[in-house]
Amino acid sequence: MINIFPKWLKSTQAKRIFSLCRWLHIYISAAVFSLLIFFCVSGITLNHPSWSDSNETQVVEVELPQELIEKVQQQQELPLNAIQHFVEQKTGLHSPRNIDVLVDTAEITYDYPMPAGYTFVTVYVDDNLIEIEFRKDGFVSLINDLHKGRHSGMFWSGLIDISAILMLLFSLTGLFILLQNVKHRSNALVIFGLGTVAPILFYLLVVPRLSL
Repeated sequence: MINIFPKWLKSTQAKRIFSLCRWLHIYISAAVFSLLIFFCVSGITLNHPSWSDSNETQVVEVELPQELIEKVQQQQELPLNAIQHFVEQKTGLHSPRNIDVLVDTAEITYDYPMPAGYTFVTVYVDDNLIEIEFRKDGFVSLINDLHKGRHSGMFWSGLIDISAILMLLFSLTGLFILLQNVKHRSNALVIFGLGTVAPILFYLLVVPRLSL
């Protein structure tokens, strides 16, 4: 293979860039090591849906506290904020996807999405009762949903984005450092090319695609 990098790779500028890439490669790899393992493992479990474990739906009933009952009796309108605050204190959940208020029957429902399950809360104001219907699936379902960022919240979604950027930098700095390795550079670049082309060929040859 023709050596197309000889002069520049020996320049002062190249040495500085290589030094920076090595520094980034080391510390990024340390930062994303656990996350990389997590996304690799959950990527495998996502590829095998039959491994997921689902649990049955459960229902728990909780009585409204006396202070809330007094607020309901004293006010003409339902104290929605106070009721929601109590529900979220009881469940540990926040930011419901949907809230329905049925004034005629004095019922309030809250739909709380979460990874590997759901929580649906119904408040029966006239009966002073809260019904919490929920399902919490197992560990495999949990890591699958976290991998996809499904119902995991804004901060976890941000963590996925940051992890992806760091993994991209980790890969690019590793590839750049490889250029400095004269002994293995040619063979490694050939393997890099094969690793890039192979997924594209698999997609074109064996993955079902609509041809319309």
